[in-house]
Formats: sequence, C-alpha cells, structure tokens
Amino acid sequence: MKRIQALIWVLFLAISFAAPATAHSALSDYFVDTDWLANQKGETQVVDVRVIPLYLLGHIDQAVHIDKQEFLSTRDGVKSLVPTVTEFEALMDRYGINPETTVVAYADDKNPYAARFVWMLRYHGHEKSFVLDGGYEKWNKEDRATAMLPTRVVATSGYRCQQGHDVRADAEDVLTRLANPAVVIWDTRSPEEYRGEKIRADRGGHIPGATPLNWVNLQKEVDGVKVLKSEAEIRELLAAEGITPDRHVIAHCQTGIRSSYATLVLLGLGFKTAQNYDGSWIEWANNRSLPVEGELLARK
Repeated sequence: MKRIQALIWVLFLAISFAAPATAHSALSDYFVDTDWLANQKGETQVVDVRVIPLYLLGHIDQAVHIDKQEFLSTRDGVKSLVPTVTEFEALMDRYGINPETTVVAYADDKNPYAARFVWMLRYHGHEKSFVLDGGYEKWNKEDRATAMLPTRVVATSGYRCQQGHDVRADAEDVLTRLANPAVVIWDTRSPEEYRGEKIRADRGGHIPGATPLNWVNLQKEVDGVKVLKSEAEIRELLAAEGITPDRHVIAHCQTGIRSSYATLVLLGLGFKTAQNYDGSWIEWANNRSLPVEGELLARK
C-alpha cells in the first residue's frame, strides 16, 4: 500500500512540474483562420478596419466598421500612438465591446491595420482579440457570408481596462538599448526606407544598429491570398537575422502599424519580451536629438 501511495505521489510531482514546461504561446493565440471564425462568428465581435468605401462595397456579415483614426492617437505632435486608457475605454463603449467580448479584426490580406487594432487591445489587457489571417480577401474568396449594409452598433458604457501587458516601447526605451547585444531593434520597413532612399519623415535612414527585415517576409501567397507563413518558416527567417527568443526585440516601422503585425508574430512564437515602438520612425527621425545612420534630409 505504501509503495502504491509513493508511486502516486511521484506521478503527481512529475505531472505538476512538467505542466508548466509544456505551456507555450502559439501563433493561433493571436491569429485565427477563416474556418475558426466561421465556426465562432455568432460568439464574436468582428471588426473591419479597412477604409469605409471598401466596407460599404462588401464586408464580413455582422462586422462593424471602425476607422483607423479612432484607434490611433496623437500626443505631443507624434501621430499614430496607442490610445490612452480613457480613449480606449470610450472606444470600446462606443462599439458595444465589453471586457469579455471576443474580438476578431480584419483588413485586406496585405494590410497590417488589423494587427495594430489587436495589438492595441492586447496592450490594454483585452486578451480575447485576434487577427483574421488572410483578411477579407480570403473570406470572400471562400464564398463565405458577406453583407453591404452597415452593421447596427449598440453602444454600451462602463468598460474598464484589465491589467495590460508591457508590449509597448517608447523612444527612451530604444535609445537606452542601442548597442546592447541582448537587444534587437527590428526595422520592419522596406529596404528603401531603411537605406534612406525613400524618405517619409524629416530624415531618412535608420536607427543605429537596427536589423532590417521587411514585415512582408512574414507572409506567403496561397491561392492568390497573402497569409502568415508557418511557425517553422518564420523561426528560420528570424533566426537568420539574429532575431531569437533569448533577445529582447523591439520592432518598429514608420508609424507602428507594420511593426504591430511583427510584434504579434513574435508574441505568438513565445518571445516574452517583444515590444512594439509605436512612435516609430516618424517620431525618431523628426527628433533631431536622436541618432540616425545613413541620414538623408527630406526636401522641404
């Protein structure tokens, strides 16, 4: 009897200590496919963040439209920042979203604004939020239910932010980590922007020491639609650039939109300290006190 009790106790300890080791993030914690949404649509709030003309020409049935300007904030002259707690709570109330609502956001297949919307939700502690992989193109191509008339919105009140996550970096966070070998500043812009050939701020170039890897490389084309690559493909791609889970990764782009997509991918791959610098290049390049490599001045 004692031997049996001892065996049970050993098995209990083994299971207890093994369980945490098996827990890990997955891309499906942040991105869902069209099959998943089709099965869950009645229990989710679908959000279309494309421009309003596209929404009116056709959208996923029951999806509400939220314009990007409603979830991008301007402070101290810097545009496209994450909304404050007060702004975020008002936005959720305006569209009848409560803390328990499961939200699935979509845009076009190559449009990262849905990722920015979901990153904002996650930053403010709304865990039940996902990007629809392949966006409207994939949904429509599969001949799933769509509509043209706007979905009726029922506003609510009293949304209160939950405990958020440290998935946002600011300029000071980046500046103090330059040349730190344990940190990767991931520039998710195009090669032309990184090299300073395409200038979209007061200065062109890149943050000193930043690692260039265009965010579009995270996707592949399947049946004419851009979708997320497999976990194995993305890990190999990132590792080749030195972007590995043991390093603190801060992603940025021009205004923190493309880098939101990259950040959600990192989080889905288990990069526990991944952050998005939402001020991004528009803030960095316009602040002449911050260092730039490959600097070119914009023509006025």
